[in-house]
Amino acid sequence: MDRYRDTEMDELFSKLFELASLTQRALSDAIWALSHHDKALAKKVKDGDDAIDELALKIDAESFQMIARYQPVATDLRSLEACIRIALDLERISDLAVSIAKTTIGLDARIKPLLGLTPMGEKVTEMLDTVMRSLLERDSSLAESVFPMDDEVDSLEDKVFSELFEIVTGTRGIIQGADRLLMVARFLERAGDHVTNMSEQICYMLTGRRVKSSDYRRPLTEMPDAG
Repeated sequence: MDRYRDTEMDELFSKLFELASLTQRALSDAIWALSHHDKALAKKVKDGDDAIDELALKIDAESFQMIARYQPVATDLRSLEACIRIALDLERISDLAVSIAKTTIGLDARIKPLLGLTPMGEKVTEMLDTVMRSLLERDSSLAESVFPMDDEVDSLEDKVFSELFEIVTGTRGIIQGADRLLMVARFLERAGDHVTNMSEQICYMLTGRRVKSSDYRRPLTEMPDAG
């Protein structure tokens, strides 16, 4: 029985890593599409969301089925809880990538994306890669390293706000477009928050200890300039 359970658990985590890969690709493509005005790629991100949603639902269903079938405790129960919560966070990150793609599709080609958005998106993608490596390597310290990275995302968001106010020309269409780009910064900030949620869950899965990302964040006065 343990052999079958372990095999199912391995298959479940394999699906979770597939979901993470699809989500990371969607986020990277959404940022690339925005920075290059690539509406075809943005549409691809939007159209690919259904497959991500379906995989997330499958992970959720299989996790609950395993809980009902095996009534796991300790590490196994924490692992299944992590699958459920991480899949949900990945699905929400994918939704944010779709929101960015929709912004690109509706954006006037005359409007240049804010320069700070690309490094902000790259940092969130790096966070996502790090947190999934921590799960693959079962390394809680690597998961904890994600928490201060979210400070950098917040600093980059502040730079986007500053850049926005500097480039607004006063033309109504440009202002409306800039507002849309400001929403992209907020989407990325939320995506970073979802990654920190995943890190907290992985730390709990691996150690049985609840951690809060806020305990690892640097005081605002100590945060370095992101640029």
